[in-house]
Amino acid sequence: MVSLQVAELNNKQRFPTRLILDNHFIVLDNNISFTSTLQSRLVEWGFKTIYSDERPGAPKAAVPIETEKKAAPETVVHSASSKNFETVDIDLDTLNEEYENKSDAMNAKLKDTLTDMNIAIKNFPNKNRMENVTTVYNEFLAYTHQVFTRYVTHKELRLSEISETISLLIDFIKINKKYLLLLQPSEEHKLDKNFITSHCLRCTILSIIIALQINMPRSKIIELGAAALIHEIGQIKLPPQLYLTDKPLSPQARNLLATHTVLGFNILKEMNFPLPVQVGVLEHHERENGQGYPRHLTGDKISAYGKILAVACSYEAITSPRHYKEARSLYEATIEVLMNKDKRYDDIVIKALVAAVSLFPIGTYVYLANGKIGQVTESNPADPRLPIVELIGEKNEAGNPKTVMTDNDKNKIVRVLNKEELKGVQAYIK
Repeated sequence: MVSLQVAELNNKQRFPTRLILDNHFIVLDNNISFTSTLQSRLVEWGFKTIYSDERPGAPKAAVPIETEKKAAPETVVHSASSKNFETVDIDLDTLNEEYENKSDAMNAKLKDTLTDMNIAIKNFPNKNRMENVTTVYNEFLAYTHQVFTRYVTHKELRLSEISETISLLIDFIKINKKYLLLLQPSEEHKLDKNFITSHCLRCTILSIIIALQINMPRSKIIELGAAALIHEIGQIKLPPQLYLTDKPLSPQARNLLATHTVLGFNILKEMNFPLPVQVGVLEHHERENGQGYPRHLTGDKISAYGKILAVACSYEAITSPRHYKEARSLYEATIEVLMNKDKRYDDIVIKALVAAVSLFPIGTYVYLANGKIGQVTESNPADPRLPIVELIGEKNEAGNPKTVMTDNDKNKIVRVLNKEELKGVQAYIK
């Protein structure tokens, strides 16, 4: 295999074998003409060298790839240049002068909001709880958006600040898990240009929930949370049409999109983030069976953060609408992950997720054996199959919504409501 300098290739030049990046990502299939347009894009994205099994006629500076790798670490990563190309899935209209010093103000606002909420919960445990949780969630979302924006505008990621924010989020999740899990993106979410930052925050919440379930040390949870919050940072080095399109991607486009893991790894490496955080970002698309990317690692080689992020990201992606698909239900997502087709995910991580969110996830509407309808509001640590549900249209003696622990008798969950039934229940509640 030989290396080819992108700048020295010619328009309409053909190759007898495919061109690839980093021994994995296909740039061009064999016998398809190399174009000046492709050359320009590769230069813009920072790829100076590509590889082929055979020379197209003796290009200059062809060096065996094995020789180049001797001085390189195990993970061969080519970083995309930010000099000429910076396209990001963020609404840049929001950028203005106040972003210069917005970080400290946003952190201070987060702390104040959390303090006010904790006081409210202490004095009025159930009053306006969901509304308050939504407000705080939106503050965390704004912060996540700002982290990505600051990197775009200032090439800056502040580890200490991110870690402090994750610490606040851990405490928030501990007392508000069930309310956070009730927050689900609407179908309008698929039109949101900033869905990447929403995806990152939701993955962070799920990752922390899993980590808490397996009693991971707090210092490790903070590292995991930091990796989760910025695990898609490499996307900002790629053209948005790769992830905003509703059309099927070509093999070349899919391979280019897959480079976001190594691009993110490079960004964090340049920023001197802890190695476990770097590796977590690099490995969030690895799979236990070795069919993930970028390094096709098998389960025994994948880091703990990579394993947790793989499950959290997949679960979130299934339940969120995208430009190219409809969202599926929480129950469908749980069943799909639990089935673990082709042994993609770590069994311990799957069990932790299901134990935390319940087999019938929080927020799911279910039909009971006694003919009643309920919404799952809490998981049951003793048995994920038997969650606590809030009965629709019923109150207890205090006038609050009535809840029951499901069982294998009269309160047994028979099935999940279908879409038409769900519409009727939601209309009734309103």
